[in-house]
Amino acid sequence: MGKVTDKDYSLCSPHFINGIEFLKRGMVGSASHCFEMAYEQVSYSDEYYNKCASFCGYARVLMGDRGGLSICREVARNEFSDGDVFYKLAKSEWQYRDRKRTVKVLDKGLQVDVFHMGMQKLR
Repeated sequence: MGKVTDKDYSLCSPHFINGIEFLKRGMVGSASHCFEMAYEQVSYSDEYYNKCASFCGYARVLMGDRGGLSICREVARNEFSDGDVFYKLAKSEWQYRDRKRTVKVLDKGLQVDVFHMGMQKLR
């Protein structure tokens, strides 16, 4: 699965941090559960809302839930600074074999965060 992220999430909720650890280990079901709990607890006005939502959506996609893709798309529309949100959307689009959308998301995401290693590698 590769490196989930190279960002420091120490200020995020413990559920989110646990989700990251489970995802790194390939334990998608446990990661999805943790991200779901973090997503439910974060308010819409919180600076980490889009991040939590995107990881939750991505984990759902990995579990076969196409609704996760909708979550990723929705939060990316409202994101202007966090490259991880676009990275999770790009990986979700790729999971459903939509190369055209994946490339489009990566292009937009790299405009937001040109140094995001995950997006650079995926591109």
